[in-house]
Amino acid sequence: MSEPQVVRINAKTFQDALGELAATMAQKVFREGGAHIAGPQYVSEDITTLIRYGASVYNLLNYLNAEERRKKDCYWYVRYGVTGMSLVRALIDCLYNVTAILENPKERGGNYRKSGLKKTLDDLDEDLQRYAGNAGRTELLDYRQKAVEGLVLASGFTVDEVMRLKKHEMWPTFGMYINTLQPGGTRSANQQFLKTFTHMEWRQYSALSHGAYEAFIGMLGMVPIGAYYMDDFLPHEVRDKLDDTYDLFVSAHIGRSSSVLLCVITEIQAHCRFDGANINDRICKVWGALLPFPETKELYDGRYAQLMRDKGIITSANEDLLKAGSADTVTP
Repeated sequence: MSEPQVVRINAKTFQDALGELAATMAQKVFREGGAHIAGPQYVSEDITTLIRYGASVYNLLNYLNAEERRKKDCYWYVRYGVTGMSLVRALIDCLYNVTAILENPKERGGNYRKSGLKKTLDDLDEDLQRYAGNAGRTELLDYRQKAVEGLVLASGFTVDEVMRLKKHEMWPTFGMYINTLQPGGTRSANQQFLKTFTHMEWRQYSALSHGAYEAFIGMLGMVPIGAYYMDDFLPHEVRDKLDDTYDLFVSAHIGRSSSVLLCVITEIQAHCRFDGANINDRICKVWGALLPFPETKELYDGRYAQLMRDKGIITSANEDLLKAGSADTVTP
């Protein structure tokens, strides 16, 4: 049996370019989204927030795993970097929320915000009952409740309207969304695409964020994840070898986090078709840099190769940018 091989890409080919592209897209959606995204202005604002959150996760992972920090910060531990990778699950949720809203922005965008408002008001009501008689706590909760009710009105809703929202009308979780079948027992194209992220190599991020046992025996890297947390209990001759596996570990997971953020940006550009800022070429260039990653290529082949052509992101003038990627293949 041949030894497993891992793809490693120089982060300089995509890291800064993707971060800058996300910053550009946030500005575009906030300032110009109303002309391209149906529904109230707050739909564009909420999508901008999701972009900023996703970009912050991406930038945090890059910050945490920067070579200078890993080599020179005496307080940095490998297990900190491993723990940070659970945030890839948050990026997947950003992708889900953005794609689900863009399916029908006027309806879904309102549902996304209204559901969040109702959950917050329900939580505040529960805490007000729990801490009744505690003047210090209830004063703070009353202040927060009034602020949220003000946001309800600013969004064009009434408090009664929000509180009447039924359970089946609430914004579904990622799992509920992909498992709610369409008439005829089928999944929509977006549901089928998002189901990719329930496969093992992606599902383990959720397991790690929940502290589930399968995460610690899972192979998010070349060794079970739990080994990174138990390294001081391992034989001394094994510990250095364990640390040596982290370079390949971080390469794979930074690649995956980059791919998910790029999916978010591509989905928005496919919907909005913003002009200016050379967005289409920049998107193609980052896809080209990331395509050597097997997971990235699966996402691209399964959805984005056709979507990007259909929406004019890929053209005869820029398609060569998709061929620019290069990588090293490493045997651990």
